[in-house]
Amino acid sequence: MIVFSSWSGGKDCMLALHRVLQQNDYQLHALLNMCDRESRNSRSHGLKKELVQRQAAAMNVRLVQQDTSRGEYEKDFKQAVRQMQEAGVEAGVFGDIYLEEHRTWIERVCSDLGIQAIFPLWGESTEALAVELVTEGFKPLLVSVHTDHLSRQFLGRIYDQELIDELRTMEGMDVCAENGEFHTFVIDGPLFKQPVAYERGMDYLKDKHWFLDLN
Repeated sequence: MIVFSSWSGGKDCMLALHRVLQQNDYQLHALLNMCDRESRNSRSHGLKKELVQRQAAAMNVRLVQQDTSRGEYEKDFKQAVRQMQEAGVEAGVFGDIYLEEHRTWIERVCSDLGIQAIFPLWGESTEALAVELVTEGFKPLLVSVHTDHLSRQFLGRIYDQELIDELRTMEGMDVCAENGEFHTFVIDGPLFKQPVAYERGMDYLKDKHWFLDLN
């Protein structure tokens, strides 16, 4: 089955893709990264489009970046997927774990398109998934934190066992950040030919999130 992967550049979509590619039943066509039409950034994690391009190149996989805006997201997502369907894509891979509302949206949109929605991580323990990610050798970098949950000092930290253990001690914290506590950008791991090159810029605050500006 030929698939695309819904792509933010973060740890959950990376682990979902990793699991799928370990099975002989699936062939990856492309990563689909939705981007802000009015800026240079990917929509989900505030990363520059060029960083996601660099990540895909380090993984040696095709990347589709679709510009969109809040009101046009579904239309533009469907447009990008329809173009990939012309190349034989039959399914999408998604890194969702337990947010029912988002899964419902994905399944409706995929049904409209006539493709299958695959959720390799769905319903599993977020603590177990966190440990699996680190054990498999992936290196996610914390690139944004919600000010209600984490301080600015967490920006730039590697998501490793030490950090997971620290997050476990925090009341109300999901160690996989399924509720938006933080976001990551994976810079190395078993799917990479080489690590992603980046430089750290200035941190900035926007909409109750601290962001790490990577270049």
